[in-house]
Amino acid sequence: MAVRMRRGRAVGRGERGQALIEVGLALPVLLLMVAAVIDGGWAFHEAGMVAAAAQAAVRAVAIQEGGAGRCAGAPPAADEATAVAAARAAAPRLDPGALTVIPTYLEAACNGRMRTIAVSVAYPIRALTPWFVPLLNGRQLTAQAANAVEELPPPWWGQADEVAAQQAQIGALQAQVSSLESAYQAENGIVQDQQSEIASLTAADQQAAAEITYWSQTANYYYSLWQSLTQQNGGGNGGNRN
Repeated sequence: MAVRMRRGRAVGRGERGQALIEVGLALPVLLLMVAAVIDGGWAFHEAGMVAAAAQAAVRAVAIQEGGAGRCAGAPPAADEATAVAAARAAAPRLDPGALTVIPTYLEAACNGRMRTIAVSVAYPIRALTPWFVPLLNGRQLTAQAANAVEELPPPWWGQADEVAAQQAQIGALQAQVSSLESAYQAENGIVQDQQSEIASLTAADQQAAAEITYWSQTANYYYSLWQSLTQQNGGGNGGNRN
């Protein structure tokens, strides 16, 4: 019995040791997988923020560059300041001191009236877990966005005041037309009411004329009858006298 108990204890200690060895071998792999998920998601998020910063920066610079007439040379310092401000506003969670924003022209000169402005954004990434520090720290996330800009304005450029004045005149004319239409509708309503009254009066006159005609015909009939009776009575009296 003593021998069997010793063997059982030895077997139990061997199984526990084997389990510890298996956990020791699997735990680093499991931790590495968790760290890969964490740092991979973090890197993806940071890359999206950098791309959004580049798009916002080039949009702001393109609006500022429109009609500026810069068909030669590099972007001015004002464009860089605008790009930096727009990039920081679009990615507020990124460290503004570590964000590098550089605007450039893709062409040396204008193609017709057009020129392409591009903004490059770079940001250093840092790992959240110690396992990926050697792999991620020191690397740069980069993104670039470009937009075509009409540097040389068309002939109608700068006539916004004239267009606004013309639009104001058009609006005033439209208001006058609307007021005239309202007045016409009011007058038309009055005319329709008067026409209705005239029609009712005409109907009344026609009815009165019909009554007058009836009574005139009736009077003529009785007058003719009276004359015939008078003539008959006069002829009868004359015969009696003879």
